[in-house]
Amino acid sequence: MRRAVILGCGYVGARVLRLLRDRGVSSFGVVRSVGSRDALAAAGLDAVAFDLDAADWSALPRDFDCVVCAASAGGGGPEAYAAAYDFRVRRAVEWARAIGAERFVFTSSTGVYRQDGGVTVDEDSPAGGDLASDAILAGEAAAAGSGIAFTRALRFGGLYGPGRHYLLDAFRRGETVVGGRSDHLINYLHGDDAASSVIAALEGGPPGHRTYNVTDGRPVTKAELARWIALRLGLPPPAFVPEAEAGPRMRKGGRTQPSRRVDASKIAAELGWKPLYADVYAGLGPCLPGGAVTGP
Repeated sequence: MRRAVILGCGYVGARVLRLLRDRGVSSFGVVRSVGSRDALAAAGLDAVAFDLDAADWSALPRDFDCVVCAASAGGGGPEAYAAAYDFRVRRAVEWARAIGAERFVFTSSTGVYRQDGGVTVDEDSPAGGDLASDAILAGEAAAAGSGIAFTRALRFGGLYGPGRHYLLDAFRRGETVVGGRSDHLINYLHGDDAASSVIAALEGGPPGHRTYNVTDGRPVTKAELARWIALRLGLPPPAFVPEAEAGPRMRKGGRTQPSRRVDASKIAAELGWKPLYADVYAGLGPCLPGGAVTGP
């Protein structure tokens, strides 16, 4: 890996950029706003403000052998998913091929799986079936069919970490009601672990296309986690009211969250990757009073 570009430096992309810098890899970020560019610059990270929806990408630097497309729908509906995971990824693939990139990584999502009932899914399980998940799969297909020597689709679990966990934020605001479904299993992934999986995907594995599920491998139910957070914050047990407003995924995109276990053993076997945070309890611990704690 000689020089890498991160297209989209949000919650995960900025972490990838930082890891690459710390490893001595020449790296460059592409963000939408001048404010985001300046924030990265203040952290010692190189970036440019550029609209990835623009028709002409010729203004971007071209001397990269590795491209990471860290697209994000921002929790929006089907149109946002189509823009982020289909259109922009196809444009990124075309550009990566044009500049002669040798490696391409797309940060996909375990949201492609719609199975319910607590079943276990792996990379060979059926995927898609609604507008949002089909858009994500279209991005994966673009990467797989690009002709670039090494392509990877990383299907991230539910991302969380400092500044990003809606249950923790809600309880800190004094909210005590948990709306929507609470018995479903959630397959979590800390933002730092998502970033380290991108590095592993850039550096390892066989030529060709590979798809990897990326989670901590220890799903928990929403109810279990809500009770645990409330206890650690010294709050009374939360009330679970299915009819109440659910989390941001439902508010923004209207997607129900199925209950399934995501098998993430393939990335460990092929790339040797494993999460720093064994589960969401370990990952959220440093965000809570008293620092690191363990689960129930």
